[in-house]
Amino acid sequence: MTSTGDSRERPVAGPAPTQTAYRRIVNPFTVGLAVAGVLALVVRWVFISVVDPHVPAIGDASAYHLLANNLADGRGYIRPFDLLVIHKVHTTAEYPPLFPAVLSVVSWFGAKSVQAQRLCMGVVGTATVVVIGMVGRRVAGVTAGLTAAFVAAVYPMLFQSDATLMSETLFVFLVASAVLLAYQCADRPTVVRFVALGGVIGLATLTRAEGALLTVLLVVPLAVRVPNVSARRRLLFGAVGVGLAVVVVAPWTIRNQRRFHAFVPVSTNIGTALEGANCRPVYSGSFIGLWRSNFTLSPSSPDACFTGFDIRRPDFNEARISATHRDRGVRYARHHAGRLPAVVVTRWLRTWGLFRPHQQINEAALEGRPKRWETLGTWMYWALLAPAIGGLVVAVRRHRRVWPLVATIVMVSLSTVATYGNQRFRAGAEPAVVILAAVGLVAAVTIVRRRLAPA
Repeated sequence: MTSTGDSRERPVAGPAPTQTAYRRIVNPFTVGLAVAGVLALVVRWVFISVVDPHVPAIGDASAYHLLANNLADGRGYIRPFDLLVIHKVHTTAEYPPLFPAVLSVVSWFGAKSVQAQRLCMGVVGTATVVVIGMVGRRVAGVTAGLTAAFVAAVYPMLFQSDATLMSETLFVFLVASAVLLAYQCADRPTVVRFVALGGVIGLATLTRAEGALLTVLLVVPLAVRVPNVSARRRLLFGAVGVGLAVVVVAPWTIRNQRRFHAFVPVSTNIGTALEGANCRPVYSGSFIGLWRSNFTLSPSSPDACFTGFDIRRPDFNEARISATHRDRGVRYARHHAGRLPAVVVTRWLRTWGLFRPHQQINEAALEGRPKRWETLGTWMYWALLAPAIGGLVVAVRRHRRVWPLVATIVMVSLSTVATYGNQRFRAGAEPAVVILAAVGLVAAVTIVRRRLAPA
Protein backbone atom coordinates (compact mmCIF):
# COMPACT_ATOMS: atom_id res chain seq x y z
CA MET A 1 0.00 0.00 0.00
CA THR A 2 1.42 3.32 -1.04
CA SER A 3 1.68 6.30 1.23
CA THR A 4 -0.91 9.05 0.72
CA GLY A 5 1.27 11.66 2.44
CA ASP A 6 3.34 14.45 0.90
CA SER A 7 5.10 12.95 -2.10
CA ARG A 8 7.75 15.70 -2.35
CA GLU A 9 11.31 14.53 -1.82
CA ARG A 10 12.90 15.57 1.40
CA PRO A 11 16.05 17.68 1.02
CA VAL A 12 19.24 15.75 1.44
CA ALA A 13 21.07 16.83 4.54
CA GLY A 14 24.35 18.61 3.78
CA PRO A 15 27.64 17.85 5.47
CA ALA A 16 28.00 18.78 9.08
CA PRO A 17 29.75 22.10 9.83
CA THR A 18 32.74 20.26 11.28
CA GLN A 19 33.08 18.20 8.07
CA THR A 20 32.97 21.35 5.95
CA ALA A 21 35.65 23.01 8.05
CA TYR A 22 37.76 19.84 7.88
CA ARG A 23 37.48 19.73 4.08
CA ARG A 24 38.51 23.37 3.85
CA ILE A 25 41.63 22.69 5.89
CA VAL A 26 42.50 19.21 4.60
CA ASN A 27 42.32 19.51 0.82
CA PRO A 28 44.68 18.45 -1.98
CA PHE A 29 46.45 21.79 -2.02
CA THR A 30 47.02 21.88 1.75
CA VAL A 31 48.28 18.29 1.78
CA GLY A 32 50.53 18.88 -1.22
CA LEU A 33 51.91 22.08 0.25
CA ALA A 34 52.64 20.29 3.53
CA VAL A 35 54.55 17.59 1.62
CA ALA A 36 56.52 20.28 -0.23
CA GLY A 37 57.31 21.92 3.10
CA VAL A 38 58.58 18.66 4.60
CA LEU A 39 60.70 18.07 1.50
CA ALA A 40 62.10 21.60 1.74
CA LEU A 41 63.07 21.15 5.38
CA VAL A 42 64.70 17.77 4.73
CA VAL A 43 66.66 19.15 1.77
CA ARG A 44 67.90 22.12 3.81
CA TRP A 45 68.86 20.17 6.90
CA VAL A 46 70.59 17.45 4.90
CA PHE A 47 72.48 20.03 2.86
CA ILE A 48 73.54 21.87 6.01
CA SER A 49 74.59 18.68 7.82
CA VAL A 50 76.13 16.64 4.97
CA VAL A 51 77.48 19.19 2.50
CA ASP A 52 78.30 21.54 5.39
CA PRO A 53 79.18 24.66 3.36
CA HIS A 54 82.17 26.58 4.63
CA VAL A 55 81.41 29.85 6.40
CA PRO A 56 84.44 32.13 5.83
CA ALA A 57 86.12 33.29 9.02
CA ILE A 58 86.04 36.88 7.76
CA GLY A 59 82.92 37.75 5.82
CA ASP A 60 79.27 38.68 6.03
CA ALA A 61 78.10 35.30 7.35
CA SER A 62 80.61 35.31 10.21
CA ALA A 63 79.69 38.92 10.96
CA TYR A 64 76.01 37.97 11.26
CA HIS A 65 76.94 35.05 13.51
CA LEU A 66 79.05 37.21 15.82
CA LEU A 67 76.53 40.07 15.81
CA ALA A 68 73.80 37.66 16.90
CA ASN A 69 75.86 36.27 19.75
CA ASN A 70 76.88 39.75 20.88
CA LEU A 71 73.22 40.80 20.93
CA ALA A 72 72.29 37.69 22.90
CA ASP A 73 75.06 38.49 25.39
CA GLY A 74 73.79 42.04 25.84
CA ARG A 75 76.59 43.86 24.02
CA GLY A 76 74.29 45.50 21.49
CA TYR A 77 75.00 46.24 17.83
CA ILE A 78 78.79 46.54 17.81
CA ARG A 79 81.32 45.87 15.08
CA PRO A 80 82.01 42.15 15.61
CA PHE A 81 85.49 41.88 14.13
CA ASP A 82 86.75 44.99 15.94
CA LEU A 83 85.92 43.32 19.24
CA LEU A 84 87.35 40.02 18.10
CA VAL A 85 90.63 41.34 16.65
CA ILE A 86 91.58 44.49 18.57
CA HIS A 87 89.19 44.14 21.53
CA LYS A 88 87.54 47.51 20.92
CA VAL A 89 83.84 48.26 21.09
CA HIS A 90 82.57 50.33 18.17
CA THR A 91 78.89 50.97 17.53
CA THR A 92 77.82 49.70 14.14
CA ALA A 93 75.11 50.00 11.54
CA GLU A 94 77.18 48.30 8.85
CA TYR A 95 74.56 45.59 8.44
CA PRO A 96 70.79 46.06 8.52
CA PRO A 97 69.63 44.94 11.97
CA LEU A 98 66.81 42.44 11.50
CA PHE A 99 68.67 39.31 10.38
CA PRO A 100 71.22 39.38 13.24
CA ALA A 101 68.34 40.22 15.61
CA VAL A 102 66.46 37.10 14.50
CA LEU A 103 69.63 35.02 14.86
CA SER A 104 70.14 36.50 18.33
CA VAL A 105 66.84 34.97 19.47
CA VAL A 106 68.25 31.59 18.49
CA SER A 107 71.49 32.43 20.31
CA TRP A 108 69.60 33.58 23.40
CA PHE A 109 68.11 30.09 23.67
CA GLY A 110 71.63 28.66 23.66
CA ALA A 111 72.06 27.84 19.96
CA LYS A 112 75.19 29.94 19.50
CA SER A 113 77.04 27.74 17.04
CA VAL A 114 77.05 28.39 13.31
CA GLN A 115 75.55 24.95 12.74
CA ALA A 116 72.62 25.50 15.10
CA GLN A 117 71.86 28.90 13.60
CA ARG A 118 71.95 27.47 10.09
CA LEU A 119 69.52 24.71 11.02
CA CYS A 120 67.11 27.32 12.36
CA MET A 121 67.44 29.30 9.13
CA GLY A 122 66.47 26.12 7.31
CA VAL A 123 63.09 26.46 9.01
CA VAL A 124 62.76 30.03 7.70
CA GLY A 125 63.68 28.81 4.21
CA THR A 126 60.98 26.15 4.50
CA ALA A 127 58.42 28.82 5.38
CA THR A 128 59.45 30.64 2.20
CA VAL A 129 58.63 27.55 0.15
CA VAL A 130 55.15 27.44 1.69
CA VAL A 131 54.54 31.13 0.89
CA ILE A 132 55.76 30.62 -2.69
CA GLY A 133 53.20 27.84 -3.09
CA MET A 134 50.43 30.09 -1.79
CA VAL A 135 51.36 32.89 -4.19
CA GLY A 136 51.53 30.42 -7.08
CA ARG A 137 48.01 29.21 -6.33
CA ARG A 138 46.75 32.81 -6.24
CA VAL A 139 48.33 33.55 -9.60
CA ALA A 140 47.40 30.45 -11.59
CA GLY A 141 45.63 27.84 -9.50
CA VAL A 142 46.37 24.80 -7.35
CA THR A 143 48.58 22.91 -9.80
CA ALA A 144 50.80 25.92 -10.45
CA GLY A 145 51.04 26.62 -6.72
CA LEU A 146 52.14 23.09 -5.88
CA THR A 147 54.56 23.01 -8.81
CA ALA A 148 56.14 26.25 -7.60
CA ALA A 149 56.42 24.92 -4.04
CA PHE A 150 58.13 21.68 -5.08
CA VAL A 151 60.54 23.50 -7.39
CA ALA A 152 61.39 25.99 -4.62
CA ALA A 153 61.95 23.12 -2.18
CA VAL A 154 64.87 21.74 -4.21
CA TYR A 155 66.18 24.95 -5.82
CA PRO A 156 69.83 25.50 -4.79
CA MET A 157 69.69 29.25 -5.36
CA LEU A 158 67.20 29.41 -2.48
CA PHE A 159 68.44 26.85 0.03
CA GLN A 160 72.14 27.77 -0.20
CA SER A 161 71.46 31.07 1.60
CA ASP A 162 70.10 29.14 4.59
CA ALA A 163 73.21 26.97 4.73
CA THR A 164 75.71 29.82 4.36
CA LEU A 165 74.00 31.94 7.06
CA MET A 166 73.22 34.94 4.88
CA SER A 167 70.49 37.56 5.24
CA GLU A 168 68.89 36.52 1.96
CA THR A 169 67.14 33.70 3.85
CA LEU A 170 65.00 36.14 5.83
CA PHE A 171 64.80 38.68 3.02
CA VAL A 172 63.32 36.22 0.52
CA PHE A 173 60.72 35.10 3.06
CA LEU A 174 59.67 38.69 3.70
CA VAL A 175 59.59 39.62 0.01
CA ALA A 176 57.49 36.55 -0.81
CA SER A 177 55.17 37.43 2.08
CA ALA A 178 54.88 41.00 0.79
CA VAL A 179 53.91 39.66 -2.64
CA LEU A 180 51.24 37.42 -1.07
CA LEU A 181 49.88 40.37 0.93
CA ALA A 182 49.89 42.50 -2.23
CA TYR A 183 47.61 39.96 -3.92
CA GLN A 184 45.34 39.97 -0.88
CA CYS A 185 45.20 43.77 -0.99
CA ALA A 186 44.28 43.58 -4.66
CA ASP A 187 41.56 40.97 -4.01
CA ARG A 188 39.92 42.74 -1.09
CA PRO A 189 41.58 46.06 -0.20
CA THR A 190 41.26 47.06 3.44
CA VAL A 191 43.21 49.36 5.70
CA VAL A 192 44.33 46.38 7.79
CA ARG A 193 45.76 44.59 4.77
CA PHE A 194 47.67 47.67 3.61
CA VAL A 195 48.98 48.08 7.16
CA ALA A 196 50.23 44.49 7.09
CA LEU A 197 51.82 44.99 3.67
CA GLY A 198 53.62 48.15 4.80
CA GLY A 199 54.80 46.47 7.98
CA VAL A 200 56.28 43.51 6.10
CA ILE A 201 58.01 45.84 3.63
CA GLY A 202 59.48 47.73 6.59
CA LEU A 203 60.84 44.46 8.00
CA ALA A 204 62.26 43.55 4.57
CA THR A 205 64.01 46.96 4.49
CA LEU A 206 65.56 46.23 7.88
CA THR A 207 66.91 43.01 6.37
CA ARG A 208 68.22 44.37 3.08
CA ALA A 209 67.90 48.07 2.27
CA GLU A 210 66.57 47.52 -1.26
CA GLY A 211 63.36 46.26 0.32
CA ALA A 212 62.39 49.93 0.66
CA LEU A 213 61.83 50.01 -3.11
CA LEU A 214 58.73 47.86 -2.61
CA THR A 215 56.88 50.81 -1.09
CA VAL A 216 57.01 52.47 -4.50
CA LEU A 217 56.77 49.28 -6.56
CA LEU A 218 53.98 47.55 -4.61
CA VAL A 219 52.09 49.83 -2.23
CA VAL A 220 51.67 52.86 -4.49
CA PRO A 221 50.48 50.99 -7.62
CA LEU A 222 48.07 48.90 -5.56
CA ALA A 223 46.60 51.94 -3.84
CA VAL A 224 46.25 53.88 -7.09
CA ARG A 225 44.46 51.04 -8.87
CA VAL A 226 41.95 50.11 -6.16
CA PRO A 227 38.61 49.94 -8.04
CA ASN A 228 35.27 51.43 -7.02
CA VAL A 229 36.57 53.63 -4.21
CA SER A 230 37.05 57.34 -3.81
CA ALA A 231 40.32 59.16 -4.33
CA ARG A 232 40.42 59.82 -0.59
CA ARG A 233 40.17 56.10 0.12
CA ARG A 234 42.99 55.35 -2.32
CA LEU A 235 45.12 57.99 -0.65
CA LEU A 236 44.39 56.42 2.73
CA PHE A 237 45.46 52.97 1.54
CA GLY A 238 48.71 54.32 0.10
CA ALA A 239 49.44 56.46 3.14
CA VAL A 240 49.00 53.66 5.67
CA GLY A 241 51.04 51.24 3.57
CA VAL A 242 53.98 53.58 3.08
CA GLY A 243 53.56 55.03 6.57
CA LEU A 244 53.79 51.64 8.28
CA ALA A 245 56.97 50.83 6.38
CA VAL A 246 58.46 54.12 7.60
CA VAL A 247 57.25 53.54 11.16
CA VAL A 248 58.92 50.11 11.26
CA VAL A 249 62.25 51.46 10.03
CA ALA A 250 62.21 54.76 11.95
CA PRO A 251 63.39 53.51 15.39
CA TRP A 252 66.55 52.10 13.83
CA THR A 253 67.18 55.31 11.86
CA ILE A 254 66.71 57.41 15.01
CA ARG A 255 69.10 55.14 16.90
CA ASN A 256 71.72 55.64 14.18
CA GLN A 257 71.26 59.41 14.27
CA ARG A 258 71.88 59.45 18.01
CA ARG A 259 74.88 57.14 17.88
CA PHE A 260 76.66 58.55 14.82
CA HIS A 261 75.25 62.10 14.64
CA ALA A 262 74.56 61.39 10.98
CA PHE A 263 71.58 60.33 8.89
CA VAL A 264 71.83 56.57 8.34
CA PRO A 265 68.41 55.25 7.25
CA VAL A 266 69.33 51.55 7.31
CA SER A 267 73.05 50.79 7.09
CA THR A 268 76.45 52.29 6.46
CA ASN A 269 77.56 49.63 4.01
CA ILE A 270 76.43 51.80 1.10
CA GLY A 271 79.83 53.48 1.35
CA THR A 272 81.61 50.14 1.14
CA ALA A 273 79.45 49.07 -1.79
CA LEU A 274 79.83 52.26 -3.83
CA GLU A 275 83.58 52.63 -3.46
CA GLY A 276 84.27 48.97 -4.21
CA ALA A 277 81.96 49.07 -7.23
CA ASN A 278 83.31 52.32 -8.71
CA CYS A 279 87.04 52.08 -9.32
CA ARG A 280 89.36 51.28 -12.21
CA PRO A 281 89.57 47.46 -11.78
CA VAL A 282 85.77 47.07 -12.09
CA TYR A 283 85.14 49.60 -14.85
CA SER A 284 86.92 47.56 -17.51
CA GLY A 285 88.69 44.26 -17.99
CA SER A 286 87.74 40.88 -16.58
CA PHE A 287 86.29 42.28 -13.33
CA ILE A 288 83.92 44.76 -14.96
CA GLY A 289 80.66 45.08 -13.05
CA LEU A 290 81.98 43.39 -9.90
CA TRP A 291 83.03 44.69 -6.46
CA ARG A 292 86.62 44.76 -5.32
CA SER A 293 88.59 45.58 -2.18
CA ASN A 294 92.34 45.98 -1.85
CA PHE A 295 93.36 46.71 1.72
CA THR A 296 97.07 46.86 0.91
CA LEU A 297 96.76 49.87 -1.43
CA SER A 298 96.68 53.51 -0.52
CA PRO A 299 93.37 55.27 -1.22
CA SER A 300 95.30 57.57 -3.56
CA SER A 301 96.44 54.65 -5.75
CA PRO A 302 94.82 54.65 -9.22
CA ASP A 303 93.88 50.98 -8.71
CA ALA A 304 92.44 51.46 -5.23
CA CYS A 305 88.90 50.24 -4.65
CA PHE A 306 87.55 49.79 -1.15
CA THR A 307 90.55 50.03 1.16
CA GLY A 308 88.88 49.25 4.49
CA PHE A 309 88.06 51.18 7.65
CA ASP A 310 90.80 52.50 9.90
CA ILE A 311 89.33 50.95 13.04
CA ARG A 312 92.27 51.98 15.24
CA ARG A 313 91.51 55.69 14.96
CA PRO A 314 90.65 57.13 18.38
CA ASP A 315 87.84 59.20 16.85
CA PHE A 316 86.42 56.27 14.84
CA ASN A 317 82.90 56.97 13.60
CA GLU A 318 81.61 54.34 11.22
CA ALA A 319 79.02 56.58 9.56
CA ARG A 320 81.44 59.41 8.83
CA ILE A 321 84.10 57.07 7.45
CA SER A 322 81.47 55.30 5.35
CA ALA A 323 80.39 58.66 3.93
CA THR A 324 83.99 59.31 2.88
CA HIS A 325 84.13 56.00 1.02
CA ARG A 326 80.72 56.68 -0.53
CA ASP A 327 81.88 60.07 -1.79
CA ARG A 328 84.99 58.51 -3.35
CA GLY A 329 82.84 56.00 -5.23
CA VAL A 330 80.39 58.64 -6.43
CA ARG A 331 83.24 60.93 -7.46
CA TYR A 332 84.88 58.16 -9.50
CA ALA A 333 81.57 57.38 -11.21
CA ARG A 334 81.10 61.04 -12.15
CA HIS A 335 84.61 61.35 -13.51
CA HIS A 336 84.17 58.22 -15.61
CA ALA A 337 80.57 58.70 -16.67
CA GLY A 338 81.42 57.58 -20.19
CA ARG A 339 82.04 54.05 -18.88
CA LEU A 340 78.90 53.90 -16.74
CA PRO A 341 76.49 52.55 -19.41
CA ALA A 342 78.71 49.53 -20.09
CA VAL A 343 79.35 48.97 -16.38
CA VAL A 344 75.67 49.24 -15.47
CA VAL A 345 74.60 46.79 -18.16
CA THR A 346 77.29 44.36 -17.08
CA ARG A 347 76.18 44.58 -13.45
CA TRP A 348 72.64 43.73 -14.50
CA LEU A 349 73.74 40.83 -16.70
CA ARG A 350 75.94 39.41 -13.93
CA THR A 351 73.14 39.42 -11.37
CA TRP A 352 70.79 37.70 -13.81
CA GLY A 353 73.38 35.03 -14.61
CA LEU A 354 73.95 36.14 -18.19
CA PHE A 355 77.57 37.37 -18.12
CA ARG A 356 80.64 35.25 -17.34
CA PRO A 357 78.68 32.75 -15.23
CA HIS A 358 81.75 30.72 -14.32
CA GLN A 359 83.35 33.83 -12.85
CA GLN A 360 80.13 34.49 -10.92
CA ILE A 361 80.24 30.96 -9.55
CA ASN A 362 83.82 31.55 -8.37
CA GLU A 363 82.74 34.80 -6.72
CA ALA A 364 79.96 32.93 -4.90
CA ALA A 365 82.48 30.34 -3.70
CA LEU A 366 84.39 33.10 -1.93
CA GLU A 367 81.23 33.74 0.13
CA GLY A 368 81.00 30.09 1.19
CA ARG A 369 78.78 28.59 -1.50
CA PRO A 370 80.09 25.20 -2.76
CA LYS A 371 81.08 25.47 -6.41
CA ARG A 372 79.27 22.30 -7.46
CA TRP A 373 76.01 23.40 -5.89
CA GLU A 374 76.31 26.94 -7.19
CA THR A 375 76.91 25.48 -10.64
CA LEU A 376 73.86 23.22 -10.29
CA GLY A 377 71.80 26.15 -9.08
CA THR A 378 72.92 28.25 -12.05
CA TRP A 379 71.97 25.48 -14.48
CA MET A 380 68.58 25.07 -12.81
CA TYR A 381 68.03 28.83 -12.96
CA TRP A 382 68.78 28.81 -16.69
CA ALA A 383 66.35 25.88 -17.12
CA LEU A 384 63.64 27.91 -15.37
CA LEU A 385 64.15 31.07 -17.43
CA ALA A 386 62.36 29.95 -20.59
CA PRO A 387 59.24 28.60 -18.84
CA ALA A 388 59.25 31.71 -16.59
CA ILE A 389 59.12 33.99 -19.62
CA GLY A 390 56.43 31.75 -21.10
CA GLY A 391 54.53 31.82 -17.81
CA LEU A 392 54.62 35.61 -17.78
CA VAL A 393 53.18 35.70 -21.30
CA VAL A 394 50.47 33.17 -20.40
CA ALA A 395 49.52 35.06 -17.23
CA VAL A 396 49.26 38.36 -19.09
CA ARG A 397 47.16 36.82 -21.86
CA ARG A 398 44.82 35.35 -19.27
CA HIS A 399 44.56 38.76 -17.64
CA ARG A 400 46.13 37.54 -14.41
CA ARG A 401 47.66 40.13 -12.13
CA VAL A 402 51.44 39.78 -12.45
CA TRP A 403 52.76 43.14 -11.29
CA PRO A 404 53.47 42.03 -7.68
CA LEU A 405 55.83 39.40 -9.10
CA VAL A 406 57.37 41.71 -11.69
CA ALA A 407 57.89 44.34 -8.98
CA THR A 408 60.45 42.10 -7.27
CA ILE A 409 62.32 41.70 -10.56
CA VAL A 410 62.40 45.49 -10.95
CA MET A 411 63.57 45.86 -7.34
CA VAL A 412 66.52 43.54 -7.94
CA SER A 413 67.40 45.22 -11.22
CA LEU A 414 67.39 48.72 -9.75
CA SER A 415 69.48 47.77 -6.73
CA THR A 416 72.09 45.87 -8.71
CA VAL A 417 72.66 48.57 -11.35
CA ALA A 418 73.16 51.05 -8.51
CA THR A 419 75.76 48.85 -6.79
CA TYR A 420 77.33 45.83 -8.51
CA GLY A 421 76.58 42.45 -10.03
CA ASN A 422 76.23 39.32 -7.93
CA GLN A 423 73.96 36.30 -8.40
CA ARG A 424 73.20 36.41 -4.67
CA PHE A 425 71.50 39.78 -5.20
CA ARG A 426 68.91 38.02 -7.35
CA ALA A 427 67.47 36.34 -4.26
CA GLY A 428 64.56 38.75 -3.85
CA ALA A 429 63.30 37.88 -7.34
CA GLU A 430 63.88 34.11 -7.17
CA PRO A 431 60.31 33.46 -5.91
CA ALA A 432 58.95 35.31 -8.95
CA VAL A 433 61.17 33.28 -11.28
CA VAL A 434 60.01 30.01 -9.69
CA ILE A 435 56.31 30.95 -9.69
CA LEU A 436 56.28 32.20 -13.29
CA ALA A 437 58.21 29.09 -14.37
CA ALA A 438 55.56 26.94 -12.66
CA VAL A 439 52.83 28.82 -14.54
CA GLY A 440 54.68 28.23 -17.82
CA LEU A 441 55.30 24.54 -17.12
CA VAL A 442 51.69 23.87 -16.18
CA ALA A 443 50.47 25.69 -19.29
CA ALA A 444 52.87 23.71 -21.50
CA VAL A 445 51.77 20.38 -20.01
CA THR A 446 48.12 21.36 -20.49
CA ILE A 447 48.72 22.18 -24.16
CA VAL A 448 50.53 18.89 -24.75
CA ARG A 449 47.73 16.90 -23.09
CA ARG A 450 45.11 18.58 -25.23
CA ARG A 451 47.00 17.83 -28.42
CA LEU A 452 47.55 14.19 -27.45
CA ALA A 453 43.97 13.64 -26.31
CA PRO A 454 41.84 11.61 -28.74
CA ALA A 455 39.38 13.63 -30.80
